[in-house]
Amino acid sequence: MQQPSYAYACARVSALENGLFDAKTVKRMADGSLEDAMRILLDARYGGVPDATAADCERLIDNVRAEAARSIREISPEPELTDLFLLETDIHNLKLLVKARLLDQAETPLLSGGLFDPARLKTAVAEQDYGFLPASIAQAMDALEERLRIEVEPQRVSIALDRAYLSHALATARAGRDAFALAYFTALCDFDNVITLLRLRAMGAGRDDLREALLPEGGLKHDVLLQAYELSDDALVRALSASPARDALAAGLADMQRTGSIGALERARENYLLSLVRPYRHDIASVQRLVGYLLARDREARAVRMIVTVKRNGLDDAVMQERLCELYG
Repeated sequence: MQQPSYAYACARVSALENGLFDAKTVKRMADGSLEDAMRILLDARYGGVPDATAADCERLIDNVRAEAARSIREISPEPELTDLFLLETDIHNLKLLVKARLLDQAETPLLSGGLFDPARLKTAVAEQDYGFLPASIAQAMDALEERLRIEVEPQRVSIALDRAYLSHALATARAGRDAFALAYFTALCDFDNVITLLRLRAMGAGRDDLREALLPEGGLKHDVLLQAYELSDDALVRALSASPARDALAAGLADMQRTGSIGALERARENYLLSLVRPYRHDIASVQRLVGYLLARDREARAVRMIVTVKRNGLDDAVMQERLCELYG
């Protein structure tokens, strides 16, 4: 079967984008009541459940995420690249499943929209059989299971899987010589490593703890981050000069200092990653257009979940407004 062209794929994405909520629609949902928010979702046929209530919110989101992933997998001319952005959902699900098994806890609901059916991942974790995953991820899972047989360390699960995922993404981007994917995952490593540094420093952890927790190197070398660990935030900003995302990192750190919340740096990360695809919103032949649609659906899902959860539970709207990330578009 002939692989679709980017011209065809981008034309399909253009049609799919018509179903995205714009910033004005999200604001109307955030400013109104729970009933108003649900009415907007139902009028837009969001999730394809005509008689949905607020209790069905996760099912609606799951349906939309699954359909977005299915569409992109169907039309992508370079699935080896677009699959990297879907694989993140599978990594999220694997973390939940392994931790639930280790702690003998009920599972948190899994997400749709990855490369693999959540039920297949559930069986894989129960049987510790990961042969169907990308080779480097399967190897990482086997190594993690071996370590967990020696010592149960739930806190190591996220680190091991994030490290495996980002190593796989960077290697794939480099092998394909794709500048966009490489820039994206390089920035993601830099942001996540700086966020880890700041969290551990706030906890009073040592540099050895940071060394154990760092994800693959992006633009920032591990030695630079370890040296910066005990410096002031101003000195840390200067140490970030090697990152392609240095300006966004510095702005995020400034917002964090102003607000006292590391969430400011997390929002800076989301907005920076979106900035890498936003210039291609109307491109007629690029992988960025496809990835942009996936990111837009993901941010939209987060916004819908947050709005409905806050209103359903009578939480402070100010918290919701603070945490809503900038949407694509």
